[in-house]
Amino acid sequence: MTRSAKFVRRRDALIGTAATLLFATQARAADDAIVIGVPMPLTGVLAQGGQTILGGIKYFTEQTNKQGGVLGRQIKLLIEDTKSEPNTAATMAAKLATEDNVFAFVGGYGSTADFAMLQSVKRYKPIFIHTASSSVRIEHAFGQEDWYYHVYIWDYHRQKAAVRFLSAIQPKVRTVALAYEDGLYGSDAAKFAEQYLKAAGFDLVMREPFKSGSPDFSPILTRVKSADPDAFLFVGYSGDNVQMVRQESSLGVKPKLTIVVTAGDKRADYGDFGIGTAEIAEWAAEETVPGNEAWVKKTLADTGMTSIPPPFLQGYTAMETLVDAIRAANSTDKAAVLKQLDTLTFDTPYGKLKYRASEAAKHQLLSDENIVLVQFTRTGEDVVLPPDRADAKLIYPAP
Repeated sequence: MTRSAKFVRRRDALIGTAATLLFATQARAADDAIVIGVPMPLTGVLAQGGQTILGGIKYFTEQTNKQGGVLGRQIKLLIEDTKSEPNTAATMAAKLATEDNVFAFVGGYGSTADFAMLQSVKRYKPIFIHTASSSVRIEHAFGQEDWYYHVYIWDYHRQKAAVRFLSAIQPKVRTVALAYEDGLYGSDAAKFAEQYLKAAGFDLVMREPFKSGSPDFSPILTRVKSADPDAFLFVGYSGDNVQMVRQESSLGVKPKLTIVVTAGDKRADYGDFGIGTAEIAEWAAEETVPGNEAWVKKTLADTGMTSIPPPFLQGYTAMETLVDAIRAANSTDKAAVLKQLDTLTFDTPYGKLKYRASEAAKHQLLSDENIVLVQFTRTGEDVVLPPDRADAKLIYPAP
């Protein structure tokens, strides 16, 4: 064999060995991924909000993995569709905790399904960063658990903010009509809305439940038209909100102001039917929070989205707090990560926040202090309240 032939064989052998080592290293890296369980309604009546929250989770994860992951390890998401159903949510969560043995959970949306899901995994005491659901039944049942962290607001936070906003409107709002979905989410909201509205001196002229996913809101809107309130407060999920506002327009029902609770819907979902409608949200792209404008610009460029629905941030921020805690702990030891979740201040798109006690839970991130009132205009949307975060003034009565 010639010297050149020997060289070629040695070179090929070395290349083969290097390739084998590289493949083995990549395989070990994949096997060594930090696995996060993501239970989320991706089909069913809550699918739109679930998909939006999942988008935030995936975006933060992709950005983290592109930068080398966390502690030199990639993050792997195991995504399960809860289908907006309690039994399915409970089954999927138990599977993630046992068969898949995930390091932590990040997800959940829809109070009724999520209550069943949390009840299912309670025995395993996982790290659980709950992205959504606002029923205080969940807060009271799981809020004192050391492993449970809640990003989204509770129902009383939203109603406190809503009443504060209504009290700031001039000319003065005196009468309010309320419609709410009849599950845990809406029923709790209605209870607190009635409590705070009456304490603030408002006259609640209508209090009407509805079934989420209903195709026809004309019976409720007929009652609204008859009551002729200064403000109409509507608590539903995304599809409910859009359908109601469209029917409100087609039926000629025109309160001085309609306020819906954002649930994954976007300004574009409403079209021209939504002009003048106000929306209660935990965040808006237009609000005047330091760093908000730069984050929005980068996120839109990275994702190709034309706008960022508020629930996107719930998923993004939930993942951010978990990853920051792992980094600070310099470990995936559960106790060490929980300690960091307890003590860190997180630099989030909402601003600087930390998990702190709410009325009945140990670890709550957002509160009524984060809530803004947004009004849809012909060209987009404006943050109109509170004044220190607003970029425009509320038009009342609405156009």
